[in-house]
This record gives sequence, C-alpha cells and structure tokens, in this order.
Amino acid sequence: MLTYYNALKKSYKSIIIGVIGGYIGTLVHLPLPWLLGALLLNLVVSFTSYKITFDKKIFLPVLLIIGVILAGNFNITLLHKIHLWIYSSIAMIICTVIGTVVVSIYFNKICKFDKLISTLAALPGAFVVIAGIINDIAKNKEEIGQVVIPQATRVLFIVLFLPFVFVTQVGYQEISSYGNTPTFTLRYFGELIFLICISLVGTKILEKLKIPSAPILAAMIVGGFFYTLEITTARFPDYFINIVFVFLGSAIGCRLSGLAPKEIMFYSMHGAVISAILLGIAGLFAYLLKVFLGFDFIPWMAWTWQTAAFFVFIALCLFAMVIWEKKDPGGNPRRGIIGLDTTRGDRLFISLLSSAFIHLAWLGIIGTLLWIGTIISFVFAIFVFKYFLHNFTLWVKSRPK
Repeated sequence: MLTYYNALKKSYKSIIIGVIGGYIGTLVHLPLPWLLGALLLNLVVSFTSYKITFDKKIFLPVLLIIGVILAGNFNITLLHKIHLWIYSSIAMIICTVIGTVVVSIYFNKICKFDKLISTLAALPGAFVVIAGIINDIAKNKEEIGQVVIPQATRVLFIVLFLPFVFVTQVGYQEISSYGNTPTFTLRYFGELIFLICISLVGTKILEKLKIPSAPILAAMIVGGFFYTLEITTARFPDYFINIVFVFLGSAIGCRLSGLAPKEIMFYSMHGAVISAILLGIAGLFAYLLKVFLGFDFIPWMAWTWQTAAFFVFIALCLFAMVIWEKKDPGGNPRRGIIGLDTTRGDRLFISLLSSAFIHLAWLGIIGTLLWIGTIISFVFAIFVFKYFLHNFTLWVKSRPK
C-alpha cells in the first residue's frame, strides 16, 4: 500500500490535470470525455515547462479494473440471443478482420510502423482496451503515439461524421451513462474486490507464461466467466469508471510527453485516412448484406451521385498524393505561420479537416445550401497549399518591424 501511496504522490499533478481535462471534455461533448480529455490536457501541458509525471506502479490496478469493467458487458442473456444476429455477426467478424488486415498493411508499408504496433493501431473499436495494452507494452513514446493518436483520431472522426447521418435519417436515443446502478452494499463491494483479487492471481499466471498485457487480459477472462454465468452482478458505478478513465488518460498523456508536434500531425493525418478506409469497408459490407440477404438496416445511406462523388474525390486525392510522392519524393516540407514543418500530406489533411468544419458551420448557421460551403472549402484548400503555410509566412517575415 505504501508503494501505491508514494506512486500517487508522484503522479498527483498529472491526475489533477486529468480531472480538469475530463471535465472540459464533458462540457464540449468529447467522446470518452474523461479519457480523451485527460489525455489531451496532459499532452498539452507536457509541451510547456511544467513538469508532470505518472508513476507506472499505479497502472496495474487501473488495468485490472478496466478488464473487469469491460467484462461486465457479458451476460447469459446475450448468449441466448446471439442466434438472432448470426448472419450480421459473421459479416461483422469478416469485415473487422479484413479492415484490420488492410489498415495494418497500410501502417506497416506506408507509415513504416512495426508489425505489432500496426496491428494495434489498425484494430477497430475497443479504444480503451488498446490504450491500456499499448501503455503497458510500449517501449517508448513513439510507439504509444503510433497507436493512440490514430485510434483517438478514428474515434473523433466517426463521432463527428456519423451522428449527423443518424440524427437526421435514423433518429437516436440519448444515453447519459454506462448503465451501471450505484449500489453500495457490503456484498456488492466484496464481490468486486473478489474479482480484482482473482484477476491478480490470473495476471501472475499469464506473466509466468510470458503473455503480454496480462493484467487486462486476466481480468477480462475472470470477469467474463463470472458475469456470463451470472455468478455475480456487481459492477463498478459510473463515477468510478470515469475516475479510472482519468487515470488511464493521464498515464498515456504523460508518456506522450516529448513527442514532436510534427509526429502528432503525421499520426493524426494517417488516423483520418484509415478512418475513411474502415468506414468504406463497413459501408461496402452493409451494402452487400442488403443486396444479397435483404437486410435493410442501412436505409439512411442514400447513395446519390453527390455521396459517390465525395468518396471518389477522397480516393482521388489519396491516389494523387501517392503519384506526386513517387514523382517528387520527400513531401516538399515547408515551415508555415503555425511554426510547423508541413509536407504535402499534412497540408492535404489540414485542408480536408478544415473543409469538414466549414461545411458543419455552414450547415448549422446558414442551412442546407452546401455547394457554397464546398466552394469556400476549395478556395481555403488552395490558400493552404499555395499561400497560408509558405508565402504568407514569407510576407510576415518581410514586413518592416
């Protein structure tokens, strides 16, 4: 206990920053606010002269608790109903495997990531699990950035894109919590402590077998067994889950300390690219299920010529960048007004991301006359490529003081 107390004393600054970041995340409706908010604010603070650290000794109980939390989603009722989703479940598994393989190859061949890192960065979903695993096994901050930043970008990309489709076409029901009732009986507390203790024993066994990420894997196996058979119904309350997410986000944010802004932008850009790839693969599988099996669960995907033109344009942009890089290697790095050396790929990423926000702002303020927003986006993209990040900087530097 004294070891954990001393570890908390070393880490209290990072944890406080994480709590503030998590709260800000809830105010701006960030996805996984207590995790991503804590991560982002710790990362921002790490760029300053203010010294923060997170002791790795705290991470063992955090991983065990995360494993038990995730295992709490399993129950016997789910197994009884699985036959209702047999075809869609098989299609989802195939889609996930294909998407993971394609994106893993992309990271390995295009971004030159290690094969294990490429696989972790490519896995769709389970951001909390992957973040916990990579923070446990990573050798350095670069490996954490290569996994966490593309994964976080994917979460933000999906959350920014899909809600507008579902809200306008399908409808939605707001979920304000994880659905865990805050019961505080002595038996309830004892069952959770029991699960943690058994998971700790399982961790030692898996570590003897040299299995990576033993804590979270052991907790998921133990918790999955007890929850699936309904031996226990004890689950951590929502606020406790948020506290654990703050610890996880703070730990990752601190370990990313020292990562260059250029690297962050590089990982973010490729995170957006693989998000589009995964979304395209998922849409293709959903369309095939509708055509061949008659599943009409994507009536909202209106494949108009405008929709097709959008995806074709993104594909052509990526193809053009590849050809351009072949003809003129190096990416033509230039330092712009924001103080970063940006390549052609970086400038394309900035242009595409900016166009998304321009369209959202136009839709929210003006209305559905989006072709004007598209023209503004094209003009802004030309400005970014030709002036904003290069010529405009030269003009600023040449002005008399």
